[in-house]
Amino acid sequence: MKYDVVIIHPPANYDFRKQSVFTGPISFTVPESTDQFIVPPTGILSIADYLDRHGYQVIVDNIGERMVTSDSFDVEKHIKDYESKVFAIELQWVRHSQGAIEMARLCKRLHPGAMVVIGGVTATIFYEEIINKYHFIDAVVRAEAEIPFLHLMNTLKESRPLKDVPNLTFRDNKGIVRTNALLEPSADLDEYEFTRFDLLEPKSAIFSTYWPSHWALPVCRGCTQNCVSCGGSAYSYRTYFGRKSPAFRSPVKIIEDLRKAGEQGVQLVYLYQDPRIGGYEYWTSLLNKLQNEYLPIKQITMQLFGPADEEYIRELSKVRVPVALTTSPESGVDGIRIAHNKNYTNEELFKTIEICKKYGITLDVFTMIALANDTPDTIKETWKFWEHLCKINAGYDGEVPSLYPYSFGPMILLDPGSLAFDFPGKYGYRTLFKNLEDYIKGQMLPSWHQWISYETRYLDRNQIIENVLDSIEYSIKLRERYGLYSKSDAEKHLAYFVSESKEIIRMINRVMSFYSGDN
Repeated sequence: MKYDVVIIHPPANYDFRKQSVFTGPISFTVPESTDQFIVPPTGILSIADYLDRHGYQVIVDNIGERMVTSDSFDVEKHIKDYESKVFAIELQWVRHSQGAIEMARLCKRLHPGAMVVIGGVTATIFYEEIINKYHFIDAVVRAEAEIPFLHLMNTLKESRPLKDVPNLTFRDNKGIVRTNALLEPSADLDEYEFTRFDLLEPKSAIFSTYWPSHWALPVCRGCTQNCVSCGGSAYSYRTYFGRKSPAFRSPVKIIEDLRKAGEQGVQLVYLYQDPRIGGYEYWTSLLNKLQNEYLPIKQITMQLFGPADEEYIRELSKVRVPVALTTSPESGVDGIRIAHNKNYTNEELFKTIEICKKYGITLDVFTMIALANDTPDTIKETWKFWEHLCKINAGYDGEVPSLYPYSFGPMILLDPGSLAFDFPGKYGYRTLFKNLEDYIKGQMLPSWHQWISYETRYLDRNQIIENVLDSIEYSIKLRERYGLYSKSDAEKHLAYFVSESKEIIRMINRVMSFYSGDN
């Protein structure tokens, strides 16, 4: 297998097939991606496409998926069979830290003459640590990578020095670390392509036999919001990517993306980032085009960054493809939410739901447990918020799906590069993991409760664990009470996510205390 570039999407933990790992609520919140997060980020295809269009032979290899779907898959043999000038490891999400570093180590061991590079959001934030600590990694491509990666390939092809490659941090031939300046980020996204599934192998994580085929497409790159714990906030993009404002994809190109995805078999598209942040002219243009197109997909899911007015919901209801909305108030308590930089109230959110009911638009409401100002009492207030949403759904019979469901998840891993990570004291956090190696070591421990990377001004790690488990138990029983779970499903979830989780935590803590000499 001969390529110029092999781009690798790693598993979250390279050794997950050999080690017993209890992921608990993580596996509950991302079933379609598995606890190894095997669905790759959208940008990985735009990088591959950009190189392919400029004449380079490239493949995106989803090693995480290969490992999850086959116990007999031999990673070393597979990587050894490649012949490539460059192996590029994607480290977008911090959950992949250990898997990405180990894949980079393996590629360099099997191909010592090839260049091993790493990139993505997490790699960008920890680039200095990566280049100084892991000498089997030759370079880090920081920030947005399409154009810089092409510069890198052209430079290698022409045997020119790496000092002129933008966004690159590398060791020169004397072993000295060099960091090149960031390229000005792209003003828009229209030059990129996000549906090049022909460059991805394998594809079953997207075209699943268990879940409707799905893919995410961007409205823009960057953000206008500053949610405190988000590593993709306006602050994070400005600080680490040099992006002062979002770069939008034109409505014409979004329609093309949706058509191309549908023609390749994608049924569900998650159109991420709220179109309203592009302004009135932008979102009205996009919805107008969606209203006048017959697209070969079954549903579009779109984000709401906050409450919506009737005009917006009414226009969404006119789109020819069914539209579902998702919003993340994070907490059911106004004060907790506002401290998180989401400046709206429950009353405004419930008014949006009433408008959605009027026009038949579904809205999923996502919350998190254990934010900075949370206490056991405020978490119970969020439980009441969930029940209010259940009552809104009451009256729909079993043949009609829940139109305004809630979902929730524990944060567990505080996003590197977020406001909370960079200024923990200011925002009510205390970081337990402070660098990439902390995240790697933490996630190598056997249970999810040991991965919690922060504490808050009111909750230590043990209290976070207790409140997460109590919230899971309450949620399962609440869903059963309102007919969202059958009795057998509720019993199964309670056994695994609560009873078994508590027993595993007790057992692991007992073993860990023995080895630490506490007993």
